[in-house]
Amino acid sequence: MLISDESIRIVHLVAKYQSITTAAEQLNKVPSAISYTVKKLEESLGVALFIRKGNHIELTPAGHYFIRHSKTLLSDLDALKRNTTLIHEGVEQEFIIAVNNIVPMPILVEFTDAFERAFPSTRLTLNVEVYNGCWDALYSRRADLVIGAPHNVPSTEGIFSEALGQLEWDFVVGPQHPLATLMQPLTNTELRQYPAICIRDTAVNFAHQQAWLLEGQKPLFVPDFAMAVALFQRNTGIGYLPHHLALPLLNSGLLVKKPMQEHKHATQLFLAARTDGMGKVCQWCMDYLLEPGVKGKLCGK
Repeated sequence: MLISDESIRIVHLVAKYQSITTAAEQLNKVPSAISYTVKKLEESLGVALFIRKGNHIELTPAGHYFIRHSKTLLSDLDALKRNTTLIHEGVEQEFIIAVNNIVPMPILVEFTDAFERAFPSTRLTLNVEVYNGCWDALYSRRADLVIGAPHNVPSTEGIFSEALGQLEWDFVVGPQHPLATLMQPLTNTELRQYPAICIRDTAVNFAHQQAWLLEGQKPLFVPDFAMAVALFQRNTGIGYLPHHLALPLLNSGLLVKKPMQEHKHATQLFLAARTDGMGKVCQWCMDYLLEPGVKGKLCGK
């Protein structure tokens, strides 16, 4: 038994208006054509979908079931047609983005929302990477695009890259930490006495780097900045936070910013993608992320 989507749509329209005539007017067809389509569908199913009452018709229990469950079928058919067209036009079915863990979350939420509205048929995955893990994900093809890859492009062959700007860092300690009351710029000798709170580099094929760790200093590796902040506040260790994360904590007195004799430089961030097989989704992402206002937000401005 073959049921066309057109006949299903006609049944839905007749059920909506409870009238063959009104449904025919909406479709610019003669009532006899609509009546014939409904009758043929009922014959195919072997059940009555409507009860005729003069000029009006009502759904039977089987008709109510048919309307309720065919809505999903119509939606799936629409999606199938739309997605087939998009794939034909070069729209990627799946797109994976590696995001540096220091990139602000709010702008990523805005981006993801805009992406979903622009490409509802594309499966988007955002994976958080740390330090050289960003570049590793791109070169090892674990990601199609990387947002906020740090410092320098390892190799330009087959890679498109664009500088986003620089992200600033603040050196912080807890309010009750022994370093909190010292006024002079801190020396490496003073700093080395306390554990450095670190988030481990996620690189697999690249050399691991640390955002900050002095020679001979004990590292304390944690999974993310949320835990790092909690440990700073408990005076368990010391270290750096991206300025956009540190600022509200500094303003509220939950953390203390300290000057250092050798302060960590700002981190240059890049947007990068592989040039082979770059489709419409990737191009849209780059256009969106390279907008001047967006670039600044990606760097915590």
